[in-house]
Amino acid sequence: MLKKYFVILVISVCLQPLVAKAQMADSIKNYIDSAIGILQQNSIYAARVNWPAMKEAVHQKAAGAKTKAETFGALTLAFTALGDKHAAYYHYDDMFRLPDTLLDNRYDDSIKAAWKRGPGLFEQMIGDFAYINVPFMGVTKQEDIDRNANWLYEAVSKLAANGPKGWIIDLRRNAGGNIRPMMAGLAMFFNDGVLGYCIDRDGKASDETAVKEGHFLIDGAIQAAIHNKIVGVQHAKVAVLVGPGTASSGEGVAAIFKQRQHTMLFGEATAGRGNATEGFVFNNDQSYFLISTAYLGDKNKKALPEYVVPHEIINANNAFSSLHADHVVRAAINWLQQ
Repeated sequence: MLKKYFVILVISVCLQPLVAKAQMADSIKNYIDSAIGILQQNSIYAARVNWPAMKEAVHQKAAGAKTKAETFGALTLAFTALGDKHAAYYHYDDMFRLPDTLLDNRYDDSIKAAWKRGPGLFEQMIGDFAYINVPFMGVTKQEDIDRNANWLYEAVSKLAANGPKGWIIDLRRNAGGNIRPMMAGLAMFFNDGVLGYCIDRDGKASDETAVKEGHFLIDGAIQAAIHNKIVGVQHAKVAVLVGPGTASSGEGVAAIFKQRQHTMLFGEATAGRGNATEGFVFNNDQSYFLISTAYLGDKNKKALPEYVVPHEIINANNAFSSLHADHVVRAAINWLQQ
């Protein structure tokens, strides 16, 4: 009897490493399948990829992985195939973003220097015309959204007190962030009504954006509490400046203004990140995928191109430190004077 128990014990001890190894292999396989499933089910670019073949290729490349963390190199096959240049993939201590050399080469020295100075808000009168740049606003908490919205709104209010004959809104340094404080701070330029939607890959519209009584709304909910509202400037002439540094939510603002009456866009085509992203947290909070899940749409629920192309193309170096010498600003002023 003792011999029988001893044999069973030996077999059990020998099998434990094999069982643990099999469980780990299943865990890694399930993790890869879950990661690929998030991309396949949610990305607006999912139709670009042959998913059965991609899943097999990722598993083959990850065959030697002993932990989930070691699968990231294999998963980059799927990230690259999607071609989502707006996406960012975070996995344990690793991060992957698709390189965009073409866009990088479009940045001139002036915008690089301006970005180094930080995302400040800058406003001034240029003769009879009001100029304001709208910077990147990477905020998520409601109190920060409210603060940034009022920061922008009050800057516009100060300029409005001068009775400008026209407006220049500079988005050339706006790499995105959160569109809510941006549009809440610029809501006075719009009449009440729908501004746009998000359009998913099946053509379904959601997230209705609108202005009502000077407030910026999404699906009927006010997005920022404005403290000291002013009389709107819905009929003012507005020149909007864009370029390769205009990305993501900055492109969203540009796309909304492009639909506005009495408005012209000047500069260069934007970065091509004009879509809506969504974050997916999984793997016990060890992995996070931010991917493009919808296109921006106009007020008629029509999907818009991801690049915003200005009405007047101006391929000249910017001069952010000397606006009077800036070719794009000068072109805007020439139009405002007409």
